[in-house]
Amino acid sequence: MFGFSTGLLLLLFLFDGACSEELPEGKDKDIPCNPSSSGNTVWWFRLINNTQLEFIASFYSSGEKKFGDLGSKFDYQRMKSSKSLTLKSFKKETDSGSYSCATINNNQLYFGSVTSLQGTPDPKPETKVVTTTRATPEHFTTKSTVPCEPKNQVRKPVSAVTLGCELVILIPLAAGSGLLLVLLIITILYCNHIRTRRCPHHYKRHPRNKPAGHRPLPHQAEF
Repeated sequence: MFGFSTGLLLLLFLFDGACSEELPEGKDKDIPCNPSSSGNTVWWFRLINNTQLEFIASFYSSGEKKFGDLGSKFDYQRMKSSKSLTLKSFKKETDSGSYSCATINNNQLYFGSVTSLQGTPDPKPETKVVTTTRATPEHFTTKSTVPCEPKNQVRKPVSAVTLGCELVILIPLAAGSGLLLVLLIITILYCNHIRTRRCPHHYKRHPRNKPAGHRPLPHQAEF
């Protein structure tokens, strides 16, 4: 439609090396662009945020508009005198990018200068540095406390206290040993009783065998 390649326009914007100009919100900006050779038609375009190529409008060499809907965003009244297009009420989100123009003369493509516009950087939020002071630990000293004893209380001799502790230990041990001995005796008796009931023939008294060739005396009774 325009007679030139979109790829060439992208290369122009990426490698032109134009310096970015910062603009505040709502300010108007005159964007000059005058190709090195004049042609019958001049095309204006811009690259928004280095990603989206957008056609603005085309003009005759006299500065009159040929094609395109500028709306209220651009003013081309200065195209006739200074070959510049006026960007009205700059907005950072939608107008930041690179602007340029091109024309064709004798089947050759000629580009004008590239103007790069960027919005004013947003102010950085202030970071408040909170300084905290570290409290120095206090050193506490503890005094040894001596329990108070009643005046009328009589202290026990050390030997009596020691003897009482030994009795507390020995009495349970002696009682436990005696209980174990009683249980052992009861267990032995119970086991013998069970064995007697189960095998009575082992505990009967057997008669003595008489020796061969011996006759009992008359006064002795036979068993």
